[in-house]
Amino acid sequence: MTRSSFGRRAALTSLVLLALVVSACDSKVGGTPQAADTPTSQASTPAPSSGNSDNPFAAMNACTVVDQVLAGQDFPPAQPSAADRLRSCASNKPGDANVGVALQDNAGYDQSIPDPSKTSRGHVGPRNAIIERDPIGAAGQCVITIEVKPNSRVLVSLSGNSPTDQACERVTAIAVKVEKLLPPNT
Repeated sequence: MTRSSFGRRAALTSLVLLALVVSACDSKVGGTPQAADTPTSQASTPAPSSGNSDNPFAAMNACTVVDQVLAGQDFPPAQPSAADRLRSCASNKPGDANVGVALQDNAGYDQSIPDPSKTSRGHVGPRNAIIERDPIGAAGQCVITIEVKPNSRVLVSLSGNSPTDQACERVTAIAVKVEKLLPPNT
């Protein structure tokens, strides 16, 4: 075998292995891995864990949650976030918005709010929530923090090319979809 044909064969073998790995599993929020219907390039992150046996997110995957709530909106598959790869994922649709979800089993919904003057308290479904406008000082950003249990929360964020009011309307609609996927908060 020539050096050139060996390189092509190695590249082809790598592509076949990558295709098999990518299409092998498709994780559902409820938890049990299932064979995927079609190949996908969705990133997979482990279920979040902080060693807490009372973790309400143990069977959830943030990337799967993002992909489910953005289905049909032409967002690319969610990818783990650089800041917290085990518990956060985001999807960035260039020219539109970046939508993220963080499953945090180690903090109350009303903790670590950088600027309380930019927040409002309310509810998403039956759950306590806080909406924060322009959390890092840039227009077009909005974050909703939803209580799951006393020391666990979900952050749903949106930043984009729209005014802050529109970003908050969009993230509210997304948070309503996320809330329906969450475990009971009792």
